[in-house]
Amino acid sequence: MSAQHNSKLAVVSSVGMVLSIAMTSLMASPSYAYSRYRENNESQATQAQTRQNQIAQVFRSTLSLPAGQAIATKINRQDTLYIAKGETVNASLLVAQDIAANNGTVLIPAGAVIDGQFVPAEGGSKFVAQKFTSRGATVKLQAESALINDMKDPRETGVGNILTDAGIGGAAGAVLGGVLRGNVQILDVLGGAAAGAVIGNVTAPQVTVIEPSTVINIVTQQTITFAVRDDF
Repeated sequence: MSAQHNSKLAVVSSVGMVLSIAMTSLMASPSYAYSRYRENNESQATQAQTRQNQIAQVFRSTLSLPAGQAIATKINRQDTLYIAKGETVNASLLVAQDIAANNGTVLIPAGAVIDGQFVPAEGGSKFVAQKFTSRGATVKLQAESALINDMKDPRETGVGNILTDAGIGGAAGAVLGGVLRGNVQILDVLGGAAAGAVIGNVTAPQVTVIEPSTVINIVTQQTITFAVRDDF
C-alpha cells in the first residue's frame, strides 16, 4: 500500500509539474502577452471615456447673446482721453452693468474688460471692440460704438489762447484778460474780425474727448455663444 500510495503521489506531482510548465509557457508566449496588453488598453480607454463624459455633462448647456446687443461701458482709466483728429488709439473699456441672457443668467458681468481701439470716423471717433476678458477667459468680440463727436480742444480754449487767436497781446491782452474774468461781454469790448476770432477759437484743433464718466454704448455685430455649467 505504501509503494502504491507513493506511486500515486508521484503521478499527481508529475501532472502538476506538467500543468505548471504549460501555464508558464502560455503566459510567456507572444499571443498571450498581446492579449493581456490589449485588455489593459481597452480598460484604460473605457475609463478615460467615462471621465470625459462626466466632464462634458458639466458643460452641456449653451446660451447666446444676439447680434445687436447693446453693452454700456466706461473707459478703463482715471483721466480724460483726448484723441486727435485722424488718430487711432488702443484702449480698454469696462462693462458698466451685467449683461444677462433671457433666463437671467449673467453672461458678461459688470467689470469685464473689453479691449479694442478708438478709430477715426467722419466728425470724430468710434470704438471698435476686438475681445473681452471675464472670469479668466478671453473671447473674440465684434462690436462698435456710435460716432463720438469731436470738438474744439478744451485744453486750448482758455483766456490766453483766445486772446492769441484774436491777435491781441501785451498790455491790451492783460486788460482784456481782466474783462473776460468779469461780467462784461466780450462782444462789448471787441468788434468785427477780432470778436469772430475769439468766438471761433480758430487755432484750437478738433479732438474727441472721452471723460472717465462718459458712458459708451457698444453694439455687438455677431451672436456670441457661451457654454454654461449646470451648476453655474
